[in-house]
Amino acid sequence: MKCLSCPDPFESTLHYSSPAHGGWGVVRMGHLLPESYQLFVSPPACGRHGAISACMQGRKNRVSYLYLSEDDIVSGGYEELLIEAVHELLAFLDRSGRRPKVLMIFVSCIDDLLGTDHEALLARLRESCADVRFTFCHMNPTSLDTGVPPPVNIRNKIYSLLDVVPEHDAGVNLIGSLVPLEAGCELFRMLPQMGAQPVRHITDFTTFDGFQQMARSRLNLVLAPPGKYPAEQLQEKHGIPFLPVLSSYNPAEVTRSYREIAQALKADCPELRPCEEACRSEMEETCRMLGGRPVVLDGDAATRPFELAKALLQTGFSVARVITQKVIPSDREAYEWVCTRYPGLQLLQPQHHRTLLFEDRMPDCLAIGYNSAYLTGSGHIVAADGHQGHWGYHGILELMRLIREAASSTSDLKSLIEAAGLVV
Repeated sequence: MKCLSCPDPFESTLHYSSPAHGGWGVVRMGHLLPESYQLFVSPPACGRHGAISACMQGRKNRVSYLYLSEDDIVSGGYEELLIEAVHELLAFLDRSGRRPKVLMIFVSCIDDLLGTDHEALLARLRESCADVRFTFCHMNPTSLDTGVPPPVNIRNKIYSLLDVVPEHDAGVNLIGSLVPLEAGCELFRMLPQMGAQPVRHITDFTTFDGFQQMARSRLNLVLAPPGKYPAEQLQEKHGIPFLPVLSSYNPAEVTRSYREIAQALKADCPELRPCEEACRSEMEETCRMLGGRPVVLDGDAATRPFELAKALLQTGFSVARVITQKVIPSDREAYEWVCTRYPGLQLLQPQHHRTLLFEDRMPDCLAIGYNSAYLTGSGHIVAADGHQGHWGYHGILELMRLIREAASSTSDLKSLIEAAGLVV
């Protein structure tokens, strides 16, 4: 445990992984692509988490595994084994009438060490199975600190399957978020007022052909940091401009995002002051209701935890601790703001080896996020994992509602984690 005023609050150490830590996993992300199937090619241990989560979440009928032995890897027959496995898998799916439109072949870090020629393999597969699209995807933990880590890479692989269209319509894509925005979000009302419709998100489509409609949109709105790289590639390939409007719990930031959207669409911005004032009022009322109770939040609950901390601190919430492994670039400005004004705020790295000692627990705090609840021992839990569909003024109001509910009740953390289906 360190304070933000420490010279080096972030350390690189042996990693501890709590049972409350995790995200969607690349297999679950890949399943967002409609009419797709996955073949996971790896040593057995590499695919275990994804396989277990697929079974728990009822998605096992969309993924198969080719487990490699040491002999397969050192013999030089790995590529031929993969080709044979693909043909055998497609034949099996044909017998049950489940031939996919896309087969996503996931490889692990062992594939990078082998130096597999993916383009040559794809050429052979496309020649023998012209009615199926093939793409190689990576589940490579060693790339987590690179510019294109697995959560970014899989999003890019999905959108790379969009075909170029001759012209665009007035639609807008929501990129980066893994779940649709909640139906009550005012964005669905604001965008048509600016002449932008339909609003498209990948979860809107149940067929691969329907998914292709996303290539027709005139603008991509990037709602989460992992969507920026795919949006850049879409702009290069399709000529669709993109605008980062990351999820924020600061009403002024939301207002700024709407004005930037209006400018990008060359439209008049709707009146926003009543929405912003309503959010500020709700935040202040929620703060009073907590009565100074300490708040602990984590980087799994909000994509930009310091941005959330800043918004709460500005309102008067007693933010006592932020649990996050590092500061991502899009959160750097908020991090520096918090460091300057609240140097005594505690920082806990969830993967630090000393975390498992459970020092300085806070069982009476308001915990935003599963990791916060687990590491503090609190039962007052805001069940948030960064993928709850929060955006805009509606997202702020929903978070305040969840905070009030958590403050007045207790929850069973194990049940919440199981329902969330998180994968390490």
